[in-house]
Amino acid sequence: MGSDVPPLEKAPPTWTIALTLTGGLALAAISVGVTLSGVDGGNAGLAAAGRASMVLVPVVAGCYAWWRTPHRRFGVLLVLVGAGWFLSTLSESDNSLLYSVGRVASWFVELELIYLVLSFPTGRVTDRVDRSIVAAAALLVCLVYLPTAPLDRDFPVPSPYTSCDTGCPQNAFFVLGSEPGVIDSVIRPLRDSLAALLFLAVTLRLAQRVRGSTRLLRRTLNPVLAVAVLRFAFAALFLVARRVDSQGTEIDVIGWGAALGLPAMAAAFLAGLLRWRLFVAQALQSLGLKMRDGRGSAKLQSTLADALGDPSLRLFYRVPLNGGSWLDADGARVALSEPRPGQLVTTVEGGAGEPIAAIVHDEALRGHDELIEAVAGYARITIDNMRLYAEVEASLAEARESRSRMVASADRERRKIERDLHDGAQQRLVALRIKLELAEDELRRDPEAGLARIHALGAEVEQTLDEIRALAHGVYPPLLSDEGLGEALRAAARRTALPATVSVDGIGRYTPELESAVYFCCVEALQNAAKHAGGGAKVSVRLTEDDRLRFEVRDDGAGFDPGVAGRGMGLTNMRDRISAVGGDLELSAAPGEGAAVIGSVPLPARS
Repeated sequence: MGSDVPPLEKAPPTWTIALTLTGGLALAAISVGVTLSGVDGGNAGLAAAGRASMVLVPVVAGCYAWWRTPHRRFGVLLVLVGAGWFLSTLSESDNSLLYSVGRVASWFVELELIYLVLSFPTGRVTDRVDRSIVAAAALLVCLVYLPTAPLDRDFPVPSPYTSCDTGCPQNAFFVLGSEPGVIDSVIRPLRDSLAALLFLAVTLRLAQRVRGSTRLLRRTLNPVLAVAVLRFAFAALFLVARRVDSQGTEIDVIGWGAALGLPAMAAAFLAGLLRWRLFVAQALQSLGLKMRDGRGSAKLQSTLADALGDPSLRLFYRVPLNGGSWLDADGARVALSEPRPGQLVTTVEGGAGEPIAAIVHDEALRGHDELIEAVAGYARITIDNMRLYAEVEASLAEARESRSRMVASADRERRKIERDLHDGAQQRLVALRIKLELAEDELRRDPEAGLARIHALGAEVEQTLDEIRALAHGVYPPLLSDEGLGEALRAAARRTALPATVSVDGIGRYTPELESAVYFCCVEALQNAAKHAGGGAKVSVRLTEDDRLRFEVRDDGAGFDPGVAGRGMGLTNMRDRISAVGGDLELSAAPGEGAAVIGSVPLPARS
């Protein structure tokens, strides 16, 4: 299967790295041999070590970046520049052809070096100013330096690329009988001046990037750019010093400073990478310690910003309503637009793969997938905890409201019972007591009339008993306690105004609290159906048992829109009753399609 990842963005095989390192060692060894054979005096060993480092250090640093870091493209460029600088080390040879190849190659390696530092750390020159500098360098090499190769009898000395000051090999590419006078009087001063100005422009550009870099980007950017600024400053200074006094003792120091700039930059690049890895470890440790504290969204944003050392970091939360709007850390609704220059957006996805948050952060994190994923993971966990905490708080608030409603409902029922007893049975009993007293007086005066009066009171006693029984049925139906849910609901269905059927599938007996909650919920649903379903409608009640006791009261009446009808007290009372025994309840309705009350309650463990 093909891959959409560009070749330079993928980690190379280990054998490729091993082969590249072997090639770098071979080139460094050749550089050592050429330098030792061409340099006279006691400085041959130091010169050989310096030339070898110009080849080997960039290759080693480039291989590491290519293999183990997100800066793979820059690592490949570093390897190529190291291999190119090998050609410049041939300038230490006493062979005319090798010496000439090395001196001409030094013009091109300067172009490589300019492209390398201006493309750091992505390996691409994207800014218009940087592209202009690279284009100017290419024009200088191709139009000013390269055409003089056949015209120069001798290359100018001293040079950062050779230890030879006097008696150096002649230019093997010289094709004229004598060197034109314009070369020494015009061409060399002109190209040295243009090269010095170019090096100065690169120095200023790099200094500008150092000043303008973000705090997070400085961890890898500054070590390399600081060394690069010094190197190009040395290169410009060397050209000026050579024109002023080519025999000065300080010119050798300046020349070696310019020559060793590349290995110094490669070493700084490695140091920056190691510094970044240490920063990643510290950031993850800091996140792990700080995520224990607080649940606020503003604190999460500040925690991520502190751990990553990125004060510009912003955290946004997605609200899955109205097409998915966004809130900032303070809860204000915002529009998630394109990030500012120098920033990237990382989306945090929830368990179902939908975006739940977005982190706007420094572009220095580009390519550091392991750190970004870790930060997103911490954010995901914290957001989930915030959501769970909010759900628990909402559940507790709902439970408190439900308890308050149940207490108020109990008080209302108690007052209703008191009122019914006072207005009904109590009044009958008071009247019955008075009639008994009258019957007692009647017995004393006329025993036969008194007995007739007492017998007449029997019907009133029966009526009083009927009222008390009806009142008791409203509190807890005797049929429910004696026969269970099935028979109690069948009796309730027979009393309803609509034709109703009751289907019971394998249910048994349960605790009084559970049976009472389900019974009164179904009875209230039957009453609601009788009120709202309309004439000609039918009602069905169905109870089943699996891991829960499930019930459904459905009518085929006119139906309604739940969003328009709202939540009435009947539905609220039913929810409160079912919630009190740990169950849940939902209402399903649509205009013209009837309505259904569907609920379930958990069953207690049976011994």
